[in-house]
Amino acid sequence: MIAMKLIQYIYYFFRSIWFRGPINTFKLLTFERKYEKQLGLNTHSIVNLDKLTLAGISSSENHHYQGASYYILFKVFNLLPNHLKSKPLIDYGCGKGRALFVAEQCGFTKLIGVDIAKELIENAITNKSIYSKKNKASTFSFLFEDATTYSIPTDVEVFYFFNPFGESILQLVINNIKASLEKNPRTIYCVYLNPKFKEVFDANGFNVFTTIKSWRYIEGIIYEIN
Repeated sequence: MIAMKLIQYIYYFFRSIWFRGPINTFKLLTFERKYEKQLGLNTHSIVNLDKLTLAGISSSENHHYQGASYYILFKVFNLLPNHLKSKPLIDYGCGKGRALFVAEQCGFTKLIGVDIAKELIENAITNKSIYSKKNKASTFSFLFEDATTYSIPTDVEVFYFFNPFGESILQLVINNIKASLEKNPRTIYCVYLNPKFKEVFDANGFNVFTTIKSWRYIEGIIYEIN
């Protein structure tokens, strides 16, 4: 188990060097060390789902947990329009909650994490009990639920994905987002990091708001639709 995780870390390190270059990789590592300690969190790990308690059916399309880079998270949440910061934000596949804690640091105040793995939600709740909020009025909800059946609150305007699942599950979630949009017309933004299945967003009428790149690597895409 330890050897497998070590191999995964080595793989992601050299992959980052290849796609992002050494300077960007160094920035990612620096932010990783700084903010995990500064925010008092325990989110730095890779967790496979094979031995966890799942809210839905086990599938190879449910990807392992890995927290997105602090460096990229701060960048992407600060690229979103300021008026969204008072609106609810959902993180699909929230894992241990890292992205939502960074979003709160960036000014977002209504934060919802949805994850299929019970143990990861428990980790997120533990991190929540340790985390010192930037805004005392900020709220966090971590939900042990299957993303495909989760009922979206009609006032959510930001959705965050760090490649949490494969193409067919992503399509089901996007169907739910579009159904929510029909119930309450509004402009919706979707942050998609490590966008392996970006064609799903393209095929469903989402427009590119902005793209985040590091050298030859597309870190993520922010989509919008109304």
